Amino acid sequence: MPSKDPDEMLRAPRKAGVTHGDFDLISIGDLLYSHPMADNANPEFQKVLAIVRSGDVTIGNQEGVFMDLKTFKGEAYGPGQLWGEATLAKDMRAMGVDMVSVANNHSFDWGPEGLLETRRLLDAAGMVHSGGGASLEQARRAGILTTPKARVALVSVASSFKPNATANDPMGEVPARPGISTLRTRKIILITPAQMAMVRKLATELASTLAPAPPADSTEVTLGDQIYRLSDKSGLHYDMDLYDHAALLKAVRDGKDAADLLVFTIHAHESPTGFDDDTPAPPDFLIKLFHDVVDAGADVVMGGGPHSLRGIEIYKGQPIFYGMGVFFIKGEIKALQETAFQVFPDATGKAPPPEPPEQSVRRGGNPASWYDGMVASTEFRDGKPVLIRLYPLDVGNTYDRTRRGNPHLADPENARRILAMLQRESALLGTKIEIEGTTGVIRLGMIHKE
Repeated sequence: MPSKDPDEMLRAPRKAGVTHGDFDLISIGDLLYSHPMADNANPEFQKVLAIVRSGDVTIGNQEGVFMDLKTFKGEAYGPGQLWGEATLAKDMRAMGVDMVSVANNHSFDWGPEGLLETRRLLDAAGMVHSGGGASLEQARRAGILTTPKARVALVSVASSFKPNATANDPMGEVPARPGISTLRTRKIILITPAQMAMVRKLATELASTLAPAPPADSTEVTLGDQIYRLSDKSGLHYDMDLYDHAALLKAVRDGKDAADLLVFTIHAHESPTGFDDDTPAPPDFLIKLFHDVVDAGADVVMGGGPHSLRGIEIYKGQPIFYGMGVFFIKGEIKALQETAFQVFPDATGKAPPPEPPEQSVRRGGNPASWYDGMVASTEFRDGKPVLIRLYPLDVGNTYDRTRRGNPHLADPENARRILAMLQRESALLGTKIEIEGTTGVIRLGMIHKE
């Protein structure tokens, strides 16, 4: 039986990081794109790639999967499938990306066949990856890249994922199932005593043999599929599955034992207000999880999922990026017939008149915050991070399709605006960001947070 005690994985001291000489790790956001970009000659885009290529290792999240649809043997799943050309693995390598996570809410848009084909193409391009596999053991296992200055391990997981996306190991006569490494969570609505009295009353009125009335002094009530828990103030809390939590910490420990540095990534759309891409504050479970993975051995933590940036915390000397945002946001969505042909009658009982074509990838337009990004450069010395440089990105919030969704270095005005937001959100996490021109700087030697 696997452990369901996360604390078991935290009893031994963490293994310190090791680097041979100065080492620069570049972190970027979601690679959410569908067609090759490395050869794009735009000089502003090439300035961004120069930073991506400037480090010893560059890590990002490969959002979705890619394959040649003419030869693909699998099927599409869900209301909309993010898709990319089969050449994207080579394209990412050409841009300077060395390691990617493949665990996210689009990993199973094309079923197990799409995920496994993406992994095959990544292997063929020499790209190290983690977060997906033919079994859960393979999906949780760290991907490891050997460089002249350090062996770098990558452990990746998603807490936001499609049904049946979780990889499984063999169990009894049941064979292994391909999928991704997932962290199961359950959302708890925290309510005040007065609110709990109303929930108990409603649950009592709706009680049945299969759903009996809650006790009069109950502090937790399940109503339908939702759990309500008594608290001194209302809000949202997320419980982490104990098996998944413990297994992730074990993966971090095992990965760090096999490497010099370890990076942990998660794709998590959850927020303090629900499933929301536009909330700068992290949900409570991420704070607990990120502190735990650092205690288990992670040297850098990269949060992703929200297409918006979040603050940065320095915990026990190690950087935690709660939200890296996007690097590209120009993915191509392929629709199934069941979603392409779906119209309900309006108030007249007839089909509503056709709407003008959308200029955005989302009805009504994407939030502006989705087009603020960053590249983070973490400099290590003797295995310890000593300096972080933040390069704000303008990811093209325009209807011009040749520019929209492509990262450029932000102009001075936008750079100051993005950095001011990161300053504000990071200060809430105890981190000071200095602004030097159009670049943010965090000096870790000045921070001693336990």
